[in-house]
Amino acid sequence: MGGDERRPRSPVRPARVLGGVFLDAGLSVSAYLVFRWAGAGDYLALLAGTVVAGLRLGWVLLRTRRLDAFALFMTATFAVGLGLSFVTGDARFLLLKESVGTAVTGLLFLLTCLLRRPLLYAASKRFAGLDAAESTAWDERWRASPHFRRLFYRTTIVWGLGFVAEAVLRVPLVFLLPIPVMATVGSLGTPVLIVGLLGWTLWYGPRRELRVQEIERAESAGAAGTDRENALPAGTEARDRTTSG
Repeated sequence: MGGDERRPRSPVRPARVLGGVFLDAGLSVSAYLVFRWAGAGDYLALLAGTVVAGLRLGWVLLRTRRLDAFALFMTATFAVGLGLSFVTGDARFLLLKESVGTAVTGLLFLLTCLLRRPLLYAASKRFAGLDAAESTAWDERWRASPHFRRLFYRTTIVWGLGFVAEAVLRVPLVFLLPIPVMATVGSLGTPVLIVGLLGWTLWYGPRRELRVQEIERAESAGAAGTDRENALPAGTEARDRTTSG
């Protein structure tokens, strides 16, 4: 089979994606969870997560000389939670307060879809481990291919809606479940959601990326065929004029 007939391969490497996710998100989340499981309050746990996320943001900035969107997002997420830790009230109110941070996270995902590029586009470029040439090729595809853009808008919207849905679902559970049960369920809800969304993204993203490549190849071949067909009458007309002359 010729080289053009080979099935395209996705540049996304799941192992490298998981490593990037752990460094950009897992470290800060782990710091938060370790402090919580050690008996620390919300303030200290969120402060630990914010500091770790901020250190990661600074490291990426020094290494790449660029402000990384995903690392900045993680720092902002923990900073919002840190600010909310100063809000006090009864036990159920404190449980409801966690929904605010989750909802803000989801809204930030959705907000990036209204900006120049959605959050998961920047995150995917980082986590896929692209070299300079591959990164430039992605930017070119982003400008040229609506199918490529739709892939990242769709995954970013799913993540945003997932966080918002988790925040909304938490509200009735706070009033329906006993406080100790809800405290346990609430502490597990967001980590389980993130693992689920990450698993779906690693399953859906590469498969959809391959399909997008196939569509782009087909459209490119169709455009080339159309150009040849459009050029044919002009050449035929020229030959007719030469013959008649």
